Amino acid sequence: MAGSGGSRGGWRVFLSHTSELQEFPRDKSYVAEVKGAVSAAGHVIVDMADFPAADQAAAQLCAERVRGCDVYVGVLGTRYGSPVRDRPEVSYTELEFDTATEAGLVRLVFLLDTDAADVGIPLSALIDREYGARQDGFRRRVQDSGLVTGTFASPAALGRLVERSLQELPGTWRRTGRGIQGGQAAVVVGEIPQEPLGFQPRAELLAGLDVPGPGSRVAVVRAVTGMRGVGKSQVAAAYARSCIDQGWRLVAWINAEDVGGIFAGLAAVAAGLRIEAAEGSAEAAGLAVRHRLEIDGDRCLLVFDNATDPAALQRFIPATGMARVIITSNQWSMTTLGTGVPVDVFSEPEALAFLAERTALPDVEGARTVAVELGYLPLALAQAAAVIADQHLGYGTYLDRLGGMQVSELLRPVEAGQYPRGVAAAVLLSLDGARTSDDTGLCMAVMELLAVLSPAGVRRALVHAAADQGVLARDGQADALSAEAVDRALARLARASLLTFSVDGSSVSVHRLVMRVIREHLAAENSLMAVCAAAARLLDGLTQPLNQTWHQNRAAVRDLVEQIMALHESSARCPADSGLVGRILRLKGWAVWSLNRLGDSVTQSIQIAEPLLAEQEHVLGADHPDTLATRHHLANAYRAAGRTAEAITLHEQTLAARERMLGADHPHTLATRNNLANAYRTAGRTAEAITLHERTLAARERVLGVGHADTLSARNNLALSFRAAGRTARAITLFEQTLEDRQRVLGADHQDTLATRNDLANAYRDAGRTAEAITLHEQTLADRERVLGADHPYTLATRNNLALAYRDAGRTAEAITLLERTLADRERVLGVGHADTVSTRHNLALACRDAGRTAEAIEPQPLDP
Repeated sequence: MAGSGGSRGGWRVFLSHTSELQEFPRDKSYVAEVKGAVSAAGHVIVDMADFPAADQAAAQLCAERVRGCDVYVGVLGTRYGSPVRDRPEVSYTELEFDTATEAGLVRLVFLLDTDAADVGIPLSALIDREYGARQDGFRRRVQDSGLVTGTFASPAALGRLVERSLQELPGTWRRTGRGIQGGQAAVVVGEIPQEPLGFQPRAELLAGLDVPGPGSRVAVVRAVTGMRGVGKSQVAAAYARSCIDQGWRLVAWINAEDVGGIFAGLAAVAAGLRIEAAEGSAEAAGLAVRHRLEIDGDRCLLVFDNATDPAALQRFIPATGMARVIITSNQWSMTTLGTGVPVDVFSEPEALAFLAERTALPDVEGARTVAVELGYLPLALAQAAAVIADQHLGYGTYLDRLGGMQVSELLRPVEAGQYPRGVAAAVLLSLDGARTSDDTGLCMAVMELLAVLSPAGVRRALVHAAADQGVLARDGQADALSAEAVDRALARLARASLLTFSVDGSSVSVHRLVMRVIREHLAAENSLMAVCAAAARLLDGLTQPLNQTWHQNRAAVRDLVEQIMALHESSARCPADSGLVGRILRLKGWAVWSLNRLGDSVTQSIQIAEPLLAEQEHVLGADHPDTLATRHHLANAYRAAGRTAEAITLHEQTLAARERMLGADHPHTLATRNNLANAYRTAGRTAEAITLHERTLAARERVLGVGHADTLSARNNLALSFRAAGRTARAITLFEQTLEDRQRVLGADHQDTLATRNDLANAYRDAGRTAEAITLHEQTLADRERVLGADHPYTLATRNNLALAYRDAGRTAEAITLLERTLADRERVLGVGHADTVSTRHNLALACRDAGRTAEAIEPQPLDP
């Protein structure tokens, strides 16, 4: 495959060194000589040279870059280097060495000969008065490890050592792929399908996916298009599996059928890459993934499967870099996003080879007749081959049975095209075969359940839960079935080509065309509602434990939301039934509540909540508790999305209704009043916000107690509104009181405690108490880096605020250093256009102007209101 590298070249070589080796000798430095040697050997150089200075580079990014490489080259002089900000006991050079060791990289270390008469470096640059003892200890540790490849006293000698060492590596070492985070073969995300029985590799299509792009800095995007059932996803999956086998650094499979699936998939990728924006905003996480792949996308693959909307995908596709992107879709419009790779039905030779392999029948003419009847559609041929092989039929007998199936109402033409005649019959015949070979009825029960859930895949654990809860039981059977029985049924269905396991076996998926045939057949037999009702009971039971553990099982929450929305769509053809409708409305309400709790899925939450609210008002009434809850959650989502006016309108309506229905002091009423006050503050209506917050705080102190977490939140919100109104002294008093109580009740490291400390520091700045603000910001920054990580959006916000405090104190140089680092991190994590990134760029420009660095200052850009 193009770009995959190999043991004789194309390695990613991380170069670790300190500044004096890059600066001296002046005519050609040691580092320049090493880079020339690495390039001459045909390898790729990776270092931290694209950061303004070593002490500004985030430790996390530094470690990530090391882990993403194949070889570590350490050039060690007499200087120790800059200490890591959040680990001052080590320098960046020592951190790079330790990270390479932990990741299992091949390490080549070269030491400057300190006994040489002249090494071309001034004595002032050689002597490390502050950290020289540390460097001596580090050099001894490296020497004791036996890793030192040689010593050098001139750049030419060092270059020869490096080049020879790299050339000697293939004799003793074979490159193995490493994930971006290191220590594993690859970062693999998503449910990549396993290779199905009798899979035809279709070499020309795979070659089309592997063609290099127009340039080394342009991402390769391929749009794999064709009607359902032609094998688009299988071609993409074959390519993804080959990337895994070759040790690619990232292979991600994302269900792109709707915005929710795209956001959930990108959030999972961000989590796999340890991009902290995954907990701030799903959209921000997706943009951060794109940006990461634009700057470091070599041997990285994203697959967007079953995409339906080019506009929803476009902003998340890398525009530059070396990443590869595959989009599968039955819509030709996807070719606007990348080079089209059209997938058609099998050619006649492919169809005949497939049938011969699966059935072992020598009857070429019979195989050709079956292929023609099924329109050479790979999916239908897989169904046919499975039945023929399992039941030992001849092609003629199979065709007779195919013609006897009553399918006139199934698979009518849709926008994607007319399916070949016989496809629906082939699916039903395959299902009949599975039914007759299974006395328990479990196979059909599993297929019917899967047909109303997500086509992107269903966790095997969910199917086990369905068996345990009696959802899969049939008349005369025990309510619960064993997991072993379920696994046997799944294996039988996979052999029949009715479902596919993911690569790791943790989930199963059914082709959308097969799902459609099953649902339409169930509807024709008036059985669809019973299957949907059973699935709704199952999902309802699965929501209960996640109400308390959602923060520990974010992926499980996303998956359950996906299953709920798939079931909602599947049940649309069911007759009106108050029981089923009511349960699905409650499940969708849970989905909105959960997405709001995750805090990173505002767009998806709004997309679900808006039609849900209209449906609840129609079915349940405007004042029903479930309707009021959805209105409350939708208002919260509007505010999070910046749609403040709409949030206020909904909160006001909900507050009036809850006061009327539940009473002024009910916890739900107090929650709505609190959130309405927050929306008022966001809109600049601070006087109204203060009035509501004061009333909410008094009620919560009376009803819940002064130490309750909700009471402390109300007090902190009141303080924020006082600060927004310019009543700084009152805000400081409340913040100080809240900080003391939150430290006592929640602990010093709780996120709410850290938030209040950050808020108090900002208030100190407002009051001109700059020294106190700096002390508090420095403490909060250290704690947030330790608790949340250096790249978490909250950490970046605190670093930005500390820089502003430095600027207020006249410590302009320190402010500029911190703002430059924050800008680089926010551009990498959040994207260059994110509001927080724009704000930091603006602050940096002002600080540069304060320092008289007008030539370097960036013209401040107007901030969004």
